[in-house]
Amino acid sequence: MNKGDLSKEKLLVQRYQLKEVIGEGAMGIVYRAEDIATKRQNVAIKILSRALDDIKMIKKFQREATISALLSERSENIVKVTDYGLDENQVPFYVMEYLNGENLGDIIDIHDISLTQFLELARQICRAMETAHNGIFFEGEICPVIHRDLKPSNIFVIETETGKQQIKVLDFGIAKLVKDDNKKEENFMGTPRYCSPEQLQGNDLDNRSDIYSLGMVMYLMLSKKYPWNLEIDSSGEWYKAHTEKIPANFSPELNIPIDLEKLILRCLEKSPINRPQSVGEIIQKLEFIVRQINLNNKNISSNFFAANEFENQSKLTLDKFLLQSKWAKNKPIQKIVYPRIITYETNILPTICTMLEKEDIKKRKNNIRYNQFLFQSYPHPMILWLTVLYSHENGARWLPCYLDLKSNIGQQVVNLLSDSKEYFLLFFSLEKPQNCQDFLSFKVMLKQRTNLKQWASVSSMISVKHNEEAIVSRKKLKQDLEELKPKIILEIEKSNTQELHF
Repeated sequence: MNKGDLSKEKLLVQRYQLKEVIGEGAMGIVYRAEDIATKRQNVAIKILSRALDDIKMIKKFQREATISALLSERSENIVKVTDYGLDENQVPFYVMEYLNGENLGDIIDIHDISLTQFLELARQICRAMETAHNGIFFEGEICPVIHRDLKPSNIFVIETETGKQQIKVLDFGIAKLVKDDNKKEENFMGTPRYCSPEQLQGNDLDNRSDIYSLGMVMYLMLSKKYPWNLEIDSSGEWYKAHTEKIPANFSPELNIPIDLEKLILRCLEKSPINRPQSVGEIIQKLEFIVRQINLNNKNISSNFFAANEFENQSKLTLDKFLLQSKWAKNKPIQKIVYPRIITYETNILPTICTMLEKEDIKKRKNNIRYNQFLFQSYPHPMILWLTVLYSHENGARWLPCYLDLKSNIGQQVVNLLSDSKEYFLLFFSLEKPQNCQDFLSFKVMLKQRTNLKQWASVSSMISVKHNEEAIVSRKKLKQDLEELKPKIILEIEKSNTQELHF
């Protein structure tokens, strides 16, 4: 089956409504779909893209689904497989959880990964790989699984309902079971940029080959570059680098703990015997580094808090601080929405302010919350920051806010949103407009933050000739919003969650 075989809104086995292509790999095409048997929940479906009569490929596809399903039962950090079947043309497919996030490669390119964030994400990647290396019960015996293609694009980062970042390792399409015979592969399989020397040389592989790839991923996460500067990006140059060149030390400017640098460089040793011998060993070392950092931070901060104990007692909580916010003096007393940046202690917070009737504010407190960001690049870069409050009884309250990416306030708000996990909606009443009456918090998901960073980067390269162009872009975004409103209401009504993000 190929993309051309997919008609719009195709219903697969009378259950899965295919919506759009979201990925394509060596063996299959991945679609976003809606599972109509479970309240139209989003799922991802991988459908074999090779010829139906290729029995070898079908068996390989089936094995990928089986390995992924068995592994996901044992680790929350491996993408969950929920179903397997054949379509009406006897083409195999399998169903996975839909990951609403970003692959690690995009995050590395766009976001700065702090040391704390790195340590948490790295430990989760390790836990996924440890599960694979410990093995699955397959065809009557325990078989360790070697991924063979661990790389940033095969590692997804999502955000849980609590706002915590969670790793999902995926694509076990070329995974190797250690029970397989040890004959060499007829054709090379893997990504040369991340492969171990022994994998590139066609030698037998064990868990230490994945550890080398893990070292490459961790190096890139911290430094945003590879261990070598290659003049030509070719398979031959990567082969030479992995088999002959010594990885560069981290730049001193990164302030990487020496124990962490040594650990990652050990993972990149040419000989498997010189690397950590298990992922469990790496986890133990990472946890030791975390404890050392926490201990140092505790020692540094304990004196500070002791000296400022009385001062801290007098500080307002965030809730009380927000409720003391004032309506801007230069804004009219009417139903409008505008952005505002406020500072609480050492934190800079993105907010939007709106004015409604006091009774409407009360009704909206427990509404379903929805947010979305839309970008218009031409002729003037502008973002529609859309917040929606919805209930079946009162319908939708649309709160659109337009951010001009060529204005200082627009740039500041977008940059702040792209680094924030939440923003606050501040309510002011028409009856008593001076003080904030209430507020709600909204999450800014990782994928949204990535989009905001990309849009800000694009807008910086756009030259603006006339101020009137901003009016054109704003008008276009308003038209887009009107077209989207019915779809947004449909998404909200069919959802069973309190907060939605698109």
